[in-house]
Amino acid sequence: MNALPKFPQQPEFPRQRPPSRSPVRRASVQPSNVRVSRQHRLVAFETCLRLGVNVGLSAIALSTLVYLVPYRTAQAQKLKEVQGEVQQTEARVAQIQAEFSRNFDPNQVKAILQEQTHMVDPSQRVVIFDDRIPVDADKPDKVAQTP
Repeated sequence: MNALPKFPQQPEFPRQRPPSRSPVRRASVQPSNVRVSRQHRLVAFETCLRLGVNVGLSAIALSTLVYLVPYRTAQAQKLKEVQGEVQQTEARVAQIQAEFSRNFDPNQVKAILQEQTHMVDPSQRVVIFDDRIPVDADKPDKVAQTP
């Protein structure tokens, strides 16, 4: 009793296609063609604008490179000069370090003292070479001088 009442079903009719447009073109401009044409113009304008911006950026990059290349070569030349000076300084530092370690070596204190002050170790004897020739071999205490 509480069942839903059945409504009569509507008969299904075959769907008809809407009437197709005639293949004949009209002489007037259709609104859809205007929209399409405007879209093409906008796309063309956007493409030209992008191309212009990219060309401008490329020109700026090239002009910057033109200014940077000479600067880079100058910096490379300065770097070579500095590297040459560094090598010379490293050689001097190595020589000075070797001399420093030699000067503070306790085993070589006496040798350094003799080199720098011309003092002689008391345990050594001083030898003086004389170019004079003795006149008499019998008398060693008289020595003749050569002119």
